[in-house]
Amino acid sequence: MGAEREKHEDYENQPARTAESVQPAQPLEPTQPPEPIQPAQPTHTVLIASNNQGKVSEIVESLDLEGWRFLSLSDANVTELPEETGETYEENARIKALAAHRQAPHSAALADDSGLEVDALIGAPGVRSARYSGEGATDAQNTAKLLAALEAVPAEQRTARFVCSLVYVDEQGHEIVARGVCEGRIAREPRGDGGFGYDPVFLPSEIDDGRTMAELSAAEKNRISHRGKALRALRAKLASHRKTSATLADEGDAPTRVIAFDLDGTLLEGHSPVRMVRNLVARRIIPYTTAAKVLWWGVRYRLRLPVEQEQVREYVFRSFSHFPAAEADDIMVTFYKDDLQRRLRPKALETIREHQAAGDVIVLVSASFTPLVREVSRDVHADWFICTQMEIEDGYYTGNVEGVPPEGAQKLVQLTAWADEHFGEGAWVLGAAYGDHRSDEPLLAPARQPVAVNPDTDLERVARRRGWQIVDWSFEPH
Repeated sequence: MGAEREKHEDYENQPARTAESVQPAQPLEPTQPPEPIQPAQPTHTVLIASNNQGKVSEIVESLDLEGWRFLSLSDANVTELPEETGETYEENARIKALAAHRQAPHSAALADDSGLEVDALIGAPGVRSARYSGEGATDAQNTAKLLAALEAVPAEQRTARFVCSLVYVDEQGHEIVARGVCEGRIAREPRGDGGFGYDPVFLPSEIDDGRTMAELSAAEKNRISHRGKALRALRAKLASHRKTSATLADEGDAPTRVIAFDLDGTLLEGHSPVRMVRNLVARRIIPYTTAAKVLWWGVRYRLRLPVEQEQVREYVFRSFSHFPAAEADDIMVTFYKDDLQRRLRPKALETIREHQAAGDVIVLVSASFTPLVREVSRDVHADWFICTQMEIEDGYYTGNVEGVPPEGAQKLVQLTAWADEHFGEGAWVLGAAYGDHRSDEPLLAPARQPVAVNPDTDLERVARRRGWQIVDWSFEPH
């Protein structure tokens, strides 16, 4: 949301006025008052996962992106967020951001988590900074416990830092993460009544006059604080995603090489929906009759016979119908870590690293489920992912799909729309595309380097006819 800025006319220097040049003043014609300038309508809504108005104001002022509107939890009538159970600031921020996004699925979401790390306490209080002296603890209680723990520690060993992690989740569930750190030391006693938390006992290294964080002005604190640094880093990352083709043309950049990877049977040894169904059967979420249908589907898939990939996905969608989205996501993430993560193909990972070393942009394009594709994207350090979005109402999955799944020709359609938006039409090329199934043919066909990975019968026939590269990336997971 860009701040309104007053426009000032730039006047030319006028020549000196002489008596001869002065003309009698003419009466002014009556004029109509100018039409009021209407503020630009917001084009992008971001839900900040906080009701702390000081924090919300700091985020709004720091990001200051034109056309963006920011809402607090109370603005969006979001009453609660799940417990912060992560072991890192980023994990806790992600928990809050994803929960906020699920409750307002048509908006982006932004959350932060921060804490104080003291070297003499081996990083404590860390992620428990807000509850260091117990649940519901006050700032004064936490600070008192910290000073008591450091009472015998000399000044030179009282080094510490504030750390902040920000997680931004866009409307489609893609993430951008930023981090900020402010180094300093812990004072012997509190000073200053500005700020909050541990600010009165934190002596920032970037201030050399001995003032604590609580004695700084708002502008000074924002310049050096961990949250201020994280917000500036996030703003830069958000701005980079808004690059237009004109900007690229002005800079004279060569076309960006986009590399597309399918997931199931390409990056992954096996088919994630099939294995997901097995997992859901074990949990008694899916009946055995459905499992038998999926088993037959899996046999045909393993034999590289023609199959309709959307069938298995629909079984999973139906099983999550009216399922709380947060619980469903947790099931899928746990399943990924327990089963799928070890099935990522080493040859695929090696190929991704080679493309990344060449400066290519890696995009995963899969009709699989958002939580699974997000985890894979994070593990392989992909730049973006495109996947099936499940519809959410009132925090529950409905069993329906949001929009159109990226399958068949839609993979190329949605990849093209994303690349045009981020790099500009004509400013990017599909450098390579990797797929395993006949439905991947529309994605592979326009690529400069189409690669059929362990292809099914139909795709192998097409690949041989067109002279596409065929590779075998199969392996035996441990």
